[in-house]
Amino acid sequence: MTGSLIHGDHVSCSRVGGAMRRESSRLRHHAQSLVDALGDLAARERSDSDTSMTGATAVAAIATIATSLRALRATADDLDQAGAALQRYATDLAEGHELGRRAERRVEGAGLLLEGTRVIEPWGPASAQEAERRRAQVPEVQSRVDLATAHVGRARGRLEREMTRLTEAFWAHSREAHSAWQAPLPPRGF
Repeated sequence: MTGSLIHGDHVSCSRVGGAMRRESSRLRHHAQSLVDALGDLAARERSDSDTSMTGATAVAAIATIATSLRALRATADDLDQAGAALQRYATDLAEGHELGRRAERRVEGAGLLLEGTRVIEPWGPASAQEAERRRAQVPEVQSRVDLATAHVGRARGRLEREMTRLTEAFWAHSREAHSAWQAPLPPRGF
């Protein structure tokens, strides 16, 4: 046998998922820092009426910042979900690798061969008993191979659906934050 029945690096997937979750935590921390700074700024604005912005300017600025903060928090949440999904996939992929190794051992132990994901009998001379024994084992051994490939296939399908959903969510958050900053603020003092 050459190669592996199941392809993919579960260790790297897990590491990338963990990095995404750490970045999500960092973004949440930055969002909280911005909320705290905005609170300090609002307190200063109320206490220093000589240099404060006009009501319309302050409201517009706060609305813009609040929209950006909502987008930042939503992005952090989705980034955490993406990292968690990638880590779940890494676990499923590791299980798939183990199922694949077991299936490959079954194929070898039965004296059969793998052609891609198909179990076949080897070419060459064999006694009638040996040929019948191999032929009788093909369905059961094939079911083990199918189990491993189906397990990973389902995991990849789940990951693809989740990443598609999250890609659309990231795009929406980006558009929301970008549009908040595109609206011009009124000049100071008007």
